[in-house]
Amino acid sequence: MSQYFRKVFRKQGIKIALCLVASLILVDTLLTYRYKSTMNQNLTTQDRLNEIAARKGTIIADLNNIDMSLRGFLLVGNEAFVETYQKIKSQHGPTMKFLENSLPEIGIPATSLSEMTKMLDKYFLLMDRVIALARAGNQDDALKIIKEDHSRAVWQTYMNLSAIIDPVILEQKGASQDSYNSLLKMNLIFQLVLFLIGIPTLIYTIVRLTRDGYKRTALFRQLDVQNRKLIFDSNKETDIDDENLVINDIILNLNKAATFIKAMAKADYDVEWEGFTKANSDTNKHNISGELLMMREGMKQRQGEAVRQQWASKGLNRVAEIIRDHQTNFQILCESTLAFLVKYIKAQQGALFVINDEEDGDTHLELISCYAFDKKKFISKRVEIGEGVLGQTFLEGEPVYLTEVPKDYIKITSGLGESNPRCLTIYPLKQNEAVVAVIEIASFDVPDQYVKEFLAGAAKSLAASIVAIQSSVRTRLLLEKANQQTEELRSQEEEMRQNMEELEATQEEMKRREVDVKD
Repeated sequence: MSQYFRKVFRKQGIKIALCLVASLILVDTLLTYRYKSTMNQNLTTQDRLNEIAARKGTIIADLNNIDMSLRGFLLVGNEAFVETYQKIKSQHGPTMKFLENSLPEIGIPATSLSEMTKMLDKYFLLMDRVIALARAGNQDDALKIIKEDHSRAVWQTYMNLSAIIDPVILEQKGASQDSYNSLLKMNLIFQLVLFLIGIPTLIYTIVRLTRDGYKRTALFRQLDVQNRKLIFDSNKETDIDDENLVINDIILNLNKAATFIKAMAKADYDVEWEGFTKANSDTNKHNISGELLMMREGMKQRQGEAVRQQWASKGLNRVAEIIRDHQTNFQILCESTLAFLVKYIKAQQGALFVINDEEDGDTHLELISCYAFDKKKFISKRVEIGEGVLGQTFLEGEPVYLTEVPKDYIKITSGLGESNPRCLTIYPLKQNEAVVAVIEIASFDVPDQYVKEFLAGAAKSLAASIVAIQSSVRTRLLLEKANQQTEELRSQEEEMRQNMEELEATQEEMKRREVDVKD
């Protein structure tokens, strides 16, 4: 059991300590609130009791002031003394009303004031009469009333009222003070307890928090190191003390990785890793960001190869279709194939030269078709074997790519005028290692490797078609020549038969003549 508590205290010690301190502070706050509330209540009670005592004291003070004011009025006749009396008289009503409302609050019935009220009302009536007599010139009668000292009876009534009110006020003041002192004592005791328990608890909490702070700092430093090592390193310093910054940096890198992977899953191989630059490429070469970028490049390359293969396959299929559709018309075949090749590889101009073996032994390259910007140019052109780049390519049997085209060698015409091409591609068309034709393509761009490979396949198909058509033409010519010779032989045989018949007829005639002569 003790081991269990030690384990709980080790894991939850700070929480327990903070809860204990919070509880003590809460209790202290409640006691302080109660203390302040009691103190305020005590002060309110004291003020209320003092106010009652003061208002009660004004009664006797007002009596003295009235007596002195009226005596002064009778002696000197100054109306200012009357004004003082009238002011005191006007305050009599509110004072008695206040006492009437306040005495029940301290446990004294309001009826205790009834006798005092009657006596004061009677006294004020007598004083009003004294003033009236004095103003009428009856000073003796007024002095007589004054000398009767009616205020003594009022004084006695006041003393009787004080005997009732003063003990209650003293008692309630004492009770309020005792309650205040008791709560103050309790508050002081708890403050001492809070000090004796709270200070060690706070020291323990500070020590634990400091130690845990070092652990947290070490943990977040390790998280930052692993984030840079495993995911992405921006080569920017991170404030390890700002834990939110470290966590947000990790979350940001994970979001980047997730976004990058989702983009590649959608075949978006142009996606970039935000913040990945040449400056930090070596640092991130072997973490997730670097590996993902390498994967992207590999997939992008494979996609490019697939697109290029598809492009080449589509082009070769189209060449095959053109050959199939025009295999009986050599001229249209050459024109259509050349036009397609120039357009498909986005070149600007092209020409096709085919070997011409004449019967007299004159072998040369003859321009069969020429294409430029969707307009056919029928230009008679003859290139001797070994003459220029075309003739040399025929002899060597290897393709030539000229990136430095001689000035005025060829012009590319467009709506903007004429200009020299940037690249000239001369490709031999071979069948069984024998060159049967040469294709010349002029373009503003140097063809890529996949375009060269496509031209190789197209050249092979076109060469086979040219050879097949030429063989078919030769065969047809031979057949026509053989048929012509056969007809000539037949004609000669018929002529010889006719000659033989004529000869036989001549011989018969000569025999008849010989017989006639003999006879």
